[in-house]
Amino acid sequence: MTAARSLPERVKDAWASLDDRTTWHVLLLKGIAFEIAQHARNRLALGLVVFFIPFWLALVSSIIPGEPIDFHSWVLRNALRVDANELAMITGGINAVTLIVGFMMFTSMRRSSDFDQRLVYAGYPRWCLLLAKAVGLLLMAGLVALYAGVLMTVFWDPVQPWLLGFGLFIGGLTYGGLGIVMGLVVSNELAGMFVIIMISLVDAMVQNPITNPASDLDLMRFLLAYGAMQAGAVAGFTDRGATAHALIGLVWLAVFAVIGFAAFHRRTKDHTRHTPEVREHAMVTLSSHADGSLAVRSLAGPIILCTQLSQCPAECSAPVPPPAARPRGSRGRAASPSKEDGATRPRTANSAVERTKEMT
Repeated sequence: MTAARSLPERVKDAWASLDDRTTWHVLLLKGIAFEIAQHARNRLALGLVVFFIPFWLALVSSIIPGEPIDFHSWVLRNALRVDANELAMITGGINAVTLIVGFMMFTSMRRSSDFDQRLVYAGYPRWCLLLAKAVGLLLMAGLVALYAGVLMTVFWDPVQPWLLGFGLFIGGLTYGGLGIVMGLVVSNELAGMFVIIMISLVDAMVQNPITNPASDLDLMRFLLAYGAMQAGAVAGFTDRGATAHALIGLVWLAVFAVIGFAAFHRRTKDHTRHTPEVREHAMVTLSSHADGSLAVRSLAGPIILCTQLSQCPAECSAPVPPPAARPRGSRGRAASPSKEDGATRPRTANSAVERTKEMT
């Protein structure tokens, strides 16, 4: 009991010791912890994983008849005679995994957008944040694919369950990358979810010969879950290898990674940092009176007048006290340079000082 109680305390102390360290691996570890905590707080996604996947597989297993059907396998390069119910289980499993992982990554990106931007402004490396999100995607896709693969073995016995699970994992990675991109480029949360759901449904339906008799077209190779579907069908009904076809989904993942990196860099970029500073110049007019005194009037707001030219620094910072109010009825009274309207608040006017020096 003592060892069991001390383990959380040791973990807590080890985590607290990382607060003052700023090495790249510490920053990466903190980013991964932030990402995992973000997914752990998404209760809707966790509920979908726990309850939706078994419900969806049970529904597919109960309503699809177990009749033989031809599935065109690009791995075997011929039509594969399979059970329609078992093939629908593969399609339903891929559809559920891709939807949930895509939804999890999309929600995570949307919720952490402002936080990521503040971290980057504070000096946090972008690549640490992106690598942490990639690690989070690997973990979520692996856990969801493992859970779905185990549930599928409850309803039927695939020939190669490990290859089937690997296909589910690659499908989850692909749609997780899509979710990251949607979270970065789509401003409306409803629109992003609609895009992910529709792409996943179309992807699963057009590759299933039950819903699409023309599923052997070459166009199917460009679908996101093409590799996962081909590997799943081969793994479920044959003992042939299809790892290479399953890895096709990584091509789409690489495309989404490039788009996501560019979008993340643009979103977290400080657009005001490189704006050139516009310096405001003072605009004054000088007028002389009959007694030889000068009147200084500012045309661009308050300025500072240096009355002791020999001691005036290059950038005068001492404000001139406000001028005294003029008595009524006094006309033509000479105005002192230090008691003119507009000379009450700090602003440098080097040109005015030089002109004053020349005229005096």
